[in-house]
Amino acid sequence: MLYAEDERTNRKLIQIRLKDEGIECVAVEDGVEALRLFQESPFDMIILDHYMPRMNGDEVAKEIRKIDSSIPVIGITSDEQSVEYLRICGFNEVIVKPLKGYASIVRILNYMREDT
Repeated sequence: MLYAEDERTNRKLIQIRLKDEGIECVAVEDGVEALRLFQESPFDMIILDHYMPRMNGDEVAKEIRKIDSSIPVIGITSDEQSVEYLRICGFNEVIVKPLKGYASIVRILNYMREDT
């Protein structure tokens, strides 16, 4: 799984929680790096923060969808108003911050199970 998030604390929190669930997570801090890694390596799922430096998650999702329409892409945003817009950009699922407890991880895990 690939996860792009500019906030270090959020990035580490999700990465640790996914590791606890047995899921390897490559974490990067911006959209440009996420897109580069996606183009170079296969991933089974991508999680993108909406607002990041250099390239936002919505821009990354649009580029990913030009290449692969089937890979699950989950968006994370603090802007509840942008949920429908993010779905239009190609996100399969959108989680609104703040990420509380294991609720967000459960949503990711459930989505992964539904997709397999």
